[in-house]
Amino acid sequence: MEQHAGLEDLLVEFRRMLPAQCETAQAIDRQEPFERIALKAIEDGYIEFSQQFTQFMETCLRRNA
Repeated sequence: MEQHAGLEDLLVEFRRMLPAQCETAQAIDRQEPFERIALKAIEDGYIEFSQQFTQFMETCLRRNA
């Protein structure tokens, strides 16, 4: 649960840095699933964010295993 809140905080901070016309920003604004936002971030070239998302997903998968 704490990881989920951390990701939401990351999205809020990340969104503030993005131009409105950016696909990633639009996906965040539409509150799309994290997976789609991560894919948009990859497409838009925000590699660091995508790596953080991947780390979050790996942590979730380990906890649920």
